[in-house]
Amino acid sequence: MALYRTPQLTFSLDEAQDFSAALAAKLGLCPQDIRDWSFARKSLDVRHKCPRFQAVIDVEVSAEAGAALQKRGLMPPQIPAALPQFRALSSRPRVAILGAGPAGLFAAMTLAEAGLRPDIFDRGKPVEDRARDVAAMMRGTSFDPESNICFGEGGAGTYSDGKLMTRTKPIYIPHILTRLIALGADPNIAYESHPHVGTDRLSPILKALRQWLTERGTRYHFSQRIESLWIEHGACKGIVVGGQKLAYDAVFLCVGHSADDVFEDLHAQGVALAPKPLAIGVRIEHPQALIDAIQYGRFAGHPLLPPAEYAVRFNHDTLPSAFSFCMCPGGRVVNSQTTPDTRVVNGMSSSSRSGRHANAALVVQAGEQDFEPGPLGGLRFVRKLERRAAQNCPPAFAPAQNLVDFINKRPTTQTLKTTYAPGTVGSDIHRILPPNLSQTLLTALRTFDQQMYGFITREANLIALESRTSSPVRILRTPNYISQNTQNLYPLGEGSGYAGGITSCAIDGLQGALAFLKTIDGW
Repeated sequence: MALYRTPQLTFSLDEAQDFSAALAAKLGLCPQDIRDWSFARKSLDVRHKCPRFQAVIDVEVSAEAGAALQKRGLMPPQIPAALPQFRALSSRPRVAILGAGPAGLFAAMTLAEAGLRPDIFDRGKPVEDRARDVAAMMRGTSFDPESNICFGEGGAGTYSDGKLMTRTKPIYIPHILTRLIALGADPNIAYESHPHVGTDRLSPILKALRQWLTERGTRYHFSQRIESLWIEHGACKGIVVGGQKLAYDAVFLCVGHSADDVFEDLHAQGVALAPKPLAIGVRIEHPQALIDAIQYGRFAGHPLLPPAEYAVRFNHDTLPSAFSFCMCPGGRVVNSQTTPDTRVVNGMSSSSRSGRHANAALVVQAGEQDFEPGPLGGLRFVRKLERRAAQNCPPAFAPAQNLVDFINKRPTTQTLKTTYAPGTVGSDIHRILPPNLSQTLLTALRTFDQQMYGFITREANLIALESRTSSPVRILRTPNYISQNTQNLYPLGEGSGYAGGITSCAIDGLQGALAFLKTIDGW
């Protein structure tokens, strides 16, 4: 028996009805020569409205067939890089991890594998309790500023599409995906080009990870809002919780993009910060069937095709760039506010992506030229817009505008039917966004309609405000992941301004933990 990896192969929809037979034909083999096969990478090419699957496949064949494949240049698959082997450490430093999102959890896993027992603090609740608070918030019956779609076990990614795409290509991506599969994610995330877990599957994965970590000595501290970092003489000595100082040898700051109080505390204590460019806009919602028709043409509805995705982008010589972000096929728009006086929206979908609507963020770049001076200028800029979006709306309701009304600069006065619960208020989003960003989005939408003809339609609605695409602050750090001017402080994940999304945050947490372990004697 021999195992080989194919180059990228293309399969039509007809060929994809029987991958095994098509694979044998493309390799010039008899079907019986193939003992087993699995995808190494798989993607869907929808260019020219002619959907085709592109795949790299690991194929197990007989020895005779293997010799023939080797002569044609096929090689065995390479084994992905593993984590470094941990030796017995000479000491067991105490580590506090602030935030139970992907950065904090994968940092904790890495430390636990090395024999350390970190403490995880999160201002929110365990995922099962958090789910009840989020359900009540979506109904509009109550709102908990410490337990919502942004705060709690799993972080903001728990209530998302669970997307695992990342533009970075570090060697530890296979390790991250393998861990998620072992905890209950669908094995196809290992090879899909646009892998996602789904909101419905993230909750049991988090519970399984909590069990794995606690069995190895990690301690969770939920509903523990950090009052301040304990910083003296340029070094982080620990944290302040409940009026008490708790000493730690290192503090991993994995607080996410919405921990305004933490950013204010860091600034007040002189930790090196900088404003970070961000992207602000709206959620756009279309019928999924319309997006399928735009992307797949006459093949829309084919049983082998998933709900269609899209990505659009606008670049201009004098206007800011605009683009789609976090597209959720078959999903819904949800409330992501963290204070009662703001209105923030996001998108999520289940693993099946079976909803009747598609949504995506349409956002415009904003930078320091739009902010007031200072490292927290971006934070204050975006929160001001979020408060503006909440004006004239009942609690938890969001402003919405029909897409054609937005194009024509005409306020929407009727109540729109959207997936956002508990409901929306007809509005004029041009009055919420700053004029330069509003005009850019208006211009960009016409370009998006050229890229995807039919994108502008009365069947589409805009819901505001999409403003938590990334952290508005960057916590400056060295290449060793330590704060530039505060010893023992490791800013990691999305809140640090160096990562965004589940996978890149998990990798940032993992690499930050490895950097810390290298400082311990015996590594």
